[in-house]
Amino acid sequence: METMIVGLATEEARGRIAACADHMGVSRSVATAADVPELLEIHRRSPADLVVVDLAFTGSDPVVFAGAVRARSPFTEVVLTGPISPFTASRAMASGTRALVCGPGAETDQLTASVARSIILTFPGAVRAAAAMPRRHPGSRPDRLTPREVQVLRAMSDGKSNAQIATELFLSVDTVKCHAKRLFRKLGVHDRAHAVAEAFRSRLIC
Repeated sequence: METMIVGLATEEARGRIAACADHMGVSRSVATAADVPELLEIHRRSPADLVVVDLAFTGSDPVVFAGAVRARSPFTEVVLTGPISPFTASRAMASGTRALVCGPGAETDQLTASVARSIILTFPGAVRAAAAMPRRHPGSRPDRLTPREVQVLRAMSDGKSNAQIATELFLSVDTVKCHAKRLFRKLGVHDRAHAVAEAFRSRLIC
C-alpha cells in the first residue's frame, strides 16, 4: 500500500485529516506533520510515496520545499493545496510537482476536503474496503441526498469555495450554505472533509 504525509498549518486541519484517514481505513498509511522539519524527519525515517501540503505550510517557496522532499526520495510525488499564483504554479509544475489548487483564500474546510479527496484517490482499494465494512453504528444510514445536494457535495470534494459553488450552480452563497448544512446533517458529519469521506464510503459520489 502507498504511504502519504500530510502537512497542514493548523492543528484543527491536521486533526480533521487524521480523523478522516481513520474513517476511511487508512490511518496507518497517512501521517500528519505540524511543520516542515517534522515532515522532512518523518519522510527521512520512512520515505512516503506522496506528500500533500498546504501552501501556507511550505514557507516562502514551495518549489524549494518540493526539492527538499525529493532530495530524500526522488520518486515521491508532491501535491500543493491552497491559493497559488500562476507564476508559482508554472514553476511548481515545471519542477515536477503535481499541483492541486484550491480557490482564493482557501479556508480549513476547503483545504481538508481537497486533502480528503487526495487520500481517496491515493488509496481507492482501501477506501472501498472501508466502505464495505459494517458501520460503527449499525442502525445509522445517511438520509438520501437531493440531486442538488449531491452537486454541492461533488463541488466540495473538488475543494471549491461556497462562492465558487454558487457561481457554478447559479445559486446564492446563502443557498449553498443551506444545502451544505442539510447534507452535513443527513451524512451525520460536521465538516467538509468528513462529508467527502462519508460520501465515498456510502458511494454517493465516485
